[in-house]
Amino acid sequence: MDWLKDFVSFKLAPQELADLLTGAGLESTVGENGDTLDIELTPNRPDCMSHFGVAREIALLTDAKLKQTDISLSESDQPVEDAVTITIEDEKGSPRYSARVVKGVKVGASPDWMVQRLEQCGIRSINSVVDISNYVLLELGHPLHTFDLGLVEGETIIVRSAKKNEKMVTLDGENRKLSSDHLLICDSKKPVGLAGIMGGENTEVTEKTTDVLIECAYFDPVTIRKGAKKLDLSSEASRRFERGADYDDVTAVLDRTAQLITQIAGGEICAGVVDCYPKVIKPKKVLLNRKRAESSIGVAFDDKFIRSTLDGLGIGHKKKNDQYECVIPSFRPDLEREIDLCEELARVYGFDKIESKTTYVGDVTTILPDEERTVDELRDYFSGMGFNEVMTNSLLSEQDAQTLSELKPLPVANPLSREMSVMRPSLLPGLLGAVNYNLRRGENDLSLFEYGNVFQAEEKKWAESPQFSGVACGDRVSKGWRQDQHKNDFYFLKGVVCDLVQRFGFDGSFTELENSSVFSYGMRWETSSGWLADIGSVNNEILGYYDIGLPVVSVNLNLELFNSTIEAVQFSKLPQFPSIDRDLSLSVPSSVTIGELESIIQENGTDLLRAKKLYDLYGGDQIESGMQGVTFSLSFRSDDRTLQDDEVDTIMEKIISETSSQVNAKLR
Repeated sequence: MDWLKDFVSFKLAPQELADLLTGAGLESTVGENGDTLDIELTPNRPDCMSHFGVAREIALLTDAKLKQTDISLSESDQPVEDAVTITIEDEKGSPRYSARVVKGVKVGASPDWMVQRLEQCGIRSINSVVDISNYVLLELGHPLHTFDLGLVEGETIIVRSAKKNEKMVTLDGENRKLSSDHLLICDSKKPVGLAGIMGGENTEVTEKTTDVLIECAYFDPVTIRKGAKKLDLSSEASRRFERGADYDDVTAVLDRTAQLITQIAGGEICAGVVDCYPKVIKPKKVLLNRKRAESSIGVAFDDKFIRSTLDGLGIGHKKKNDQYECVIPSFRPDLEREIDLCEELARVYGFDKIESKTTYVGDVTTILPDEERTVDELRDYFSGMGFNEVMTNSLLSEQDAQTLSELKPLPVANPLSREMSVMRPSLLPGLLGAVNYNLRRGENDLSLFEYGNVFQAEEKKWAESPQFSGVACGDRVSKGWRQDQHKNDFYFLKGVVCDLVQRFGFDGSFTELENSSVFSYGMRWETSSGWLADIGSVNNEILGYYDIGLPVVSVNLNLELFNSTIEAVQFSKLPQFPSIDRDLSLSVPSSVTIGELESIIQENGTDLLRAKKLYDLYGGDQIESGMQGVTFSLSFRSDDRTLQDDEVDTIMEKIISETSSQVNAKLR
């Protein structure tokens, strides 16, 4: 904490200081000896990865003055350009690369005060020059590196991308195999450093070093993050560069380093700085509207507070009416939008000072969009039928997607792995994967459903749409002393869809699915507006691919039709008049489906037919070959009068006549 006082004066006790910083978003705890702070930083605050950065926060929060380091240099007559030349070949990876040279140094041990400060921060002392580079890193937050200039061949630095399978030995003694994703610092013949991550062993500063090249650069955060991750190598430098270093302070960092080297290790500083900066980075500009800030935070800010806060944050500003034109400093890459500046105002004001306001809302009814209401109702229905909802990955392997040959998957441009190379064209692969996962853990009785988006590649474009699907296998009810076994089979799923259709008031009937690449046998519920649901038994080839040894049935719903057809539930009065019930027993060809019969009965039953139910299906010896016996229970009722038998007789005759003419049914 004494180091912080080099930049800001404060009289807070260690715990008070920790509490102050924690309240401002920098979670801090006091070290064991009471003389250090451990600060847990979020990835968006690289500006606080230094003593100067934390001191800037303390000055802002305590309204104290921030002190700058006094840097004064005495340079020799030799221009630095005579000592080293710099070329940047990869301007994207290295937008800026700068250097200073100090000649005639005597590398030795560091002074005790520097060793003590480094050790308090967990860094061991190596030698005076290396320690100074680490010291400036911790002081100002910008990574830098020192090379033995005598080992840099051609007195040349080249910044380029690594070649495939190129190798170099880093300071930790590891021989690293590189790829084109890595950025290298090279001399005229060889790599001498892994840019932004670690220096090379072949140009390490030792006690034999007399001339020192000081590097300070701004490297692309994405390039450094990818390079460090590929090597599984993290360093103090990479942790700062990958979060976003300050692109504008390189000269100050070089000057501070050169100053300390000459003070501690002697030597002469070559005149000037080699600053290779092909395309100058322009600072970001953000507009801050006072009224919007007050509305977002719930606090009225005066102009003085806003101006002092922006000044303390190092943000340049110009006020115009209620709007501040802000110029974001180079050390704050996290400030990109107006809401980011609003958060800074709230943070400095104090989150604990913002009053909690409760707004009374008289009408607590939530009106959901039709699509959300439909999905909620379907979730409730399937949950009530014993299904459990799952959420599976929307990314599949191409091989998984090809199990559904009728669909064309959408490939991912830069997949993380082969297992996640395409977007799912259907929910079924994920559901079958969930079945496999549970079966391998001894769970055989499964009823699962999922709601999510699916993606299909079309000619020169792609389509995204929501889907609702389910699968079931094993037992729905296990056999016990009080109940019989009931399986999760095709007929169970058919019953689920029939009940769903009745509950939501759809018309239509089942027809057989032909030429399905997914089902060995399947059926589709067709309505006058289109198909509503597909059900079927998943074929053995697909089950074998997913290593599933049990029969699995699946259902897929047409959400678009549900959304366009389902209406809000309307209630009606209880019936005032009695119903007339009739049984209809027919002998029909075995090829005729129950769905066809139900459609004929419904069409000819008029609006007086209120309910129909199949309660007997017979195929015994008393029925001629190729025929089956069916019996329906029909219920007729009127809302405004008591029906007469002759009215119902007329309707029954019409139904019998139409079933006879359309499907060759005979009255039994």
